[in-house]
Amino acid sequence: MEKLTNKEQLVLHSIREFISRSEKMTIRALQTALGYASPRSISVLIDQLITKGWIYRDSQEQIRISPDFRSDSHEVRMIPLIGTIACGMPIFAEENIETEIPVSTRLVSTAKKYFFLRAQWDSMNQKGIDDGDLVLIEQTSVPQDGQIVAALINDEATLKEFRHQGDLAYLIPHSDNPRHRPIILGDFSDNFSVQGVFVRSFPGSLFA
Repeated sequence: MEKLTNKEQLVLHSIREFISRSEKMTIRALQTALGYASPRSISVLIDQLITKGWIYRDSQEQIRISPDFRSDSHEVRMIPLIGTIACGMPIFAEENIETEIPVSTRLVSTAKKYFFLRAQWDSMNQKGIDDGDLVLIEQTSVPQDGQIVAALINDEATLKEFRHQGDLAYLIPHSDNPRHRPIILGDFSDNFSVQGVFVRSFPGSLFA
């Protein structure tokens, strides 16, 4: 079957959720669940899923998942893209989640928690993390030496390599821009906390 776009994956995931809960599924219900302003957009995406062979309409015009769809090889998790981070752990309140992005379970564990952040500027471009990229973060407060971490310093988020020596922690940039310098911190002091460790990045343009 043809590869799905990000929007098509979201619609397919929502359809599967409706079917698994045995709830009545209509264009309006899908529109509400996915936050679309127009039912026309949902109809177009459904037609695309049918054309690509992922779903079909039965004799009663009900939407069904294609028998060719192998859920074990196409399973996804919905990972939140967080617009803001507050002091402490990331806030997963509804108003702070911009959207949810489907990620294959081949890339993420089903036993761990993850979130996305939008990268800013160029302090880690030598590691392939560019301005505007979406970075996938595994939620943890205890990083290993040498891992790239999402950290908070005085309530401001930053993405850097974590190094630890004695009672000091270091956040090290990897950039071709000389303005970026290592940050020296006390060992997990009140104004410094780790929110998670970097897993991989994705071009932000894919999700525009």
